[in-house]
Amino acid sequence: AVCTGIKAKSIEDITAIIALYRPGPMDSIPKFIEWSQHPEKIRYKHESLRPILSVTYGCIVYQEQVIEIFRSLAGFSLGQADNIRRAMSKKKHAVIDAERKAFVYGDESRGIDGALRRGIPEETANSIYDEILDFASYAFNKAHAVSYAIVVYRTAYMKRHYPREYMAALLTSVLDVSAKVAEYIGECRELGIWLLPPDVNESDADFTVSGENIRFGLVAIKGIGWGAIRELVAERERGGPFRSFEDFCRRMSGKELNRRAVDNLIRAGAFDSLGYKRRALVQVAPLVLESVSRAEKDNVSGQLDLFGGFDEEEKTEPESIPIPEVEEFTAQEKMIMEKEITGLYLSGHPMDEYRERVRAAGVTPIGAIMGDFAAEDGPRRFRDNQLVTVAGVVVSARTRPTKNRSLMSYITLEDDSGSMELIAFQKALDAGGSYLTENAVLLVRGRISVRDEKEPQLMVDTIRPISDLREETRSAPPQPAPETKPQKLFVRLSGREDPLLLRLELLLTMFPGQEPLVIYLEKEQKRIGARCLIHPALVQELKELLGEENVVLK
Repeated sequence: AVCTGIKAKSIEDITAIIALYRPGPMDSIPKFIEWSQHPEKIRYKHESLRPILSVTYGCIVYQEQVIEIFRSLAGFSLGQADNIRRAMSKKKHAVIDAERKAFVYGDESRGIDGALRRGIPEETANSIYDEILDFASYAFNKAHAVSYAIVVYRTAYMKRHYPREYMAALLTSVLDVSAKVAEYIGECRELGIWLLPPDVNESDADFTVSGENIRFGLVAIKGIGWGAIRELVAERERGGPFRSFEDFCRRMSGKELNRRAVDNLIRAGAFDSLGYKRRALVQVAPLVLESVSRAEKDNVSGQLDLFGGFDEEEKTEPESIPIPEVEEFTAQEKMIMEKEITGLYLSGHPMDEYRERVRAAGVTPIGAIMGDFAAEDGPRRFRDNQLVTVAGVVVSARTRPTKNRSLMSYITLEDDSGSMELIAFQKALDAGGSYLTENAVLLVRGRISVRDEKEPQLMVDTIRPISDLREETRSAPPQPAPETKPQKLFVRLSGREDPLLLRLELLLTMFPGQEPLVIYLEKEQKRIGARCLIHPALVQELKELLGEENVVLK
């Protein structure tokens, strides 16, 4: 919302956004946006501020600007200006009060002219000092902000123009952090990019682009080391694509690829493109590998003639093992195998079939909670002790007795956006503990718990199977169509300068939709129209942000 509001035109604008988008400076964002779009509204307290603040549309944003104001307007040296900047950032009030006199009237003992001597009226000088005080404790170092801005611009450019290459590199960079990999896979889906399973004829070590999608890297498959990957890729480049499973086993025989690695390749789907069923290869792989190994031993053990030459006619070929016709693993079984072998679901996600119902029911994505609390400037959408409902797959569940001999469980629940630790006590376990089996898909209601430096957890109230959501959806009374009875959401703010306007804009980005929202600005007596998804969670958030009397749903 801030980026679109400012309509960034340069690295300078991106730099300012990075410096402003933090507690404190954030209150200046509405004014910054307004003045950036309407330069004629910019007002400087004194003309000498123009060359210092024009680049940020009249707002004090950077520490360097604070230093330059002290130098240019009052005659402080660089060192003196930096010292007062530090004192302000650390809120040393005695130093701050003492330096006001030097800023306005000067200090001959330190060679400081003061603003009065440089032609700035006393009242104006004090007003400028007050404004510096408001911002100095939050002002950001511009050198840092510029560095971040360049990285932001380059990554945004790559994501916009080369999304597949960018996301493949991003996935490779976080391969050891499964939560991040899951988050970025979700981002790929939003971009219309699918993660394809590993393939012996296409995959490299890392994630790579494959047509319009991204191919999974071999390095993420358990039991396959870098040496085996290098040999596999080298053999493929030397002899061409592998033509069959037997051809693969024969050409890779004697290399660093052991039986467990081959089995993991099968279960991860690396031979799917050759037309095999995974269940069939799992059954036949030991026989094929044994046949290839036996043929290799026969060829080494006695088929050299007297001159040390090899008689091709006497070469033993591996016994041809027929691939059995068997029923393939179910989609659920495939996903479970993929999760065990790579730490990720590749051919789909257990939540896929429930995604639309979960979204329609207002269930909160786990990634939204975890991402909100991981944000540098703190959570915006969620808070400690907030009641939420999540849905996901049970990754693990550990139950143990407490000191008072009741039971408690630590549960890891995962959806397609992330994972979260849940804590369930006796009351919740009595009603829903029987559902806590590995890979079960559950609907869980509870309160967010944030303690110390730990990631947020969920204190469980109820545990239910996801099928309960299906029954609720089926049995719920039909809702009137939007065309016959549309909802409209009204909110009231004090005016365009109200800092809550930005908070409102940010909140609306989390609920995209086409239902009407009317924002009434009391001071200007104007209405602003917007569109959003009118969801109970949005209405509740708005009431907490603006007050119940300022939010009306009709």
